[in-house]
Amino acid sequence: MSGQTAQKPATQVAVLQSTPLKSTVEGEGWKARPIKLKIFGNLIQEVVNKNLCMYCGACIASCPIDILFHSEKEEPVMRGTCAACQVCYYSCPRIELPLAEIEQQVFGRARTAEEAILGIHVGAYSVKAKDPDVVKQAQDGGAVTSLLLYALDRKIIDYAVNSGLTSGKPWRPEPQIARTKEDLLNHAGSRYTPGGQVGGLAEVAIPNRSVVNFQEERIALVGLPCELQGSWRMGTHWIAAPKLARNLVFTVGLFCSKVFDYQKMMVDYVQGKRGIDLKNVTKVNIKRNRLLVYTGDKLAIDEPVEALAGAAREECNVCVDYSAELADIAVGAIGSSPGWSTVITRSPRGDEILRGAVESGYLDMKPLDPVGKGIKFLEKLCEKKRLRDPSAYLRHETAFPKPEPTLVPLEIPH
Repeated sequence: MSGQTAQKPATQVAVLQSTPLKSTVEGEGWKARPIKLKIFGNLIQEVVNKNLCMYCGACIASCPIDILFHSEKEEPVMRGTCAACQVCYYSCPRIELPLAEIEQQVFGRARTAEEAILGIHVGAYSVKAKDPDVVKQAQDGGAVTSLLLYALDRKIIDYAVNSGLTSGKPWRPEPQIARTKEDLLNHAGSRYTPGGQVGGLAEVAIPNRSVVNFQEERIALVGLPCELQGSWRMGTHWIAAPKLARNLVFTVGLFCSKVFDYQKMMVDYVQGKRGIDLKNVTKVNIKRNRLLVYTGDKLAIDEPVEALAGAAREECNVCVDYSAELADIAVGAIGSSPGWSTVITRSPRGDEILRGAVESGYLDMKPLDPVGKGIKFLEKLCEKKRLRDPSAYLRHETAFPKPEPTLVPLEIPH
């Protein structure tokens, strides 16, 4: 009736859980919203501004509305309006990295006492590429290029996300996609400046950037230890973006002591101080604590790597992973003879792929002596990097445990 207020039903819903629930797009049930939102601005404040950002690219790849991008400053930038979804924040391995939990999810077990230094592994080998094109173009023994070529040829993967070079900035790395031998050869060789490698997954996951059918094709990812930390943090935390690892067949990790700022290393030092046009540089290597820069076949720079001390990125001071402990296959030069690569297989799948590449004629392989000088030197470098302080992110203060849904009893009106 006009002028009268309708009476509300006397029956009320009994709410037993104070935290509001929301459904997920992946159909994983219900998730509780954290009480305090953590968005991209918090990531800038807590990670980038504190010189903890390794520029792994996990936040770039995980952004569901595609507003985070790579930048020339080697840090993520936002171009658009944040949706406050928190995904980028909880994808960052420098917010929190519960290694034991991640290793359990990645490898299905904890490391043993014998694996305390090198991490979980199946075997350790010295390998060398057999394809002359790979030997000519790749670094050291050409293990990474050969493994990816084998996986592509045998249809184990449809493409690899690895590091290539930009066209406009000589020797500035960026994530690129390889689907052919030619692609792999073009991307071969080491870079010593960060390129936001994990951000390359955005190129295959986000519709307006995609160059492949993400729903159907299978991926291999190549990255530094910190980049693989970002990939697995993004793929295991329940507020992050696990769907980006859905088609990930295997990962290849690269041994790493530290990386350098592109502007300070390549532009200011190599080109500026040493007068070498970056367009003429054909290869860069850091070996036995020496910086080696080639122009054509000529060795143009051969000097102690300490010359680049001022170019080292500050965030490396908190990283304790030298041997890519979260990779299926870890690769580096330390521990093997010149012209060979050291390969540590960490998962049964990684070991199977390596052995398949050897049996198919892509690689020569010999086991590393478990008590030999090579392994001992590698362990020494791993232990040396462990002396750094990872307390900024090896903690659990920011972790919201995934809640179990609670059924709320309802009083049905009669």
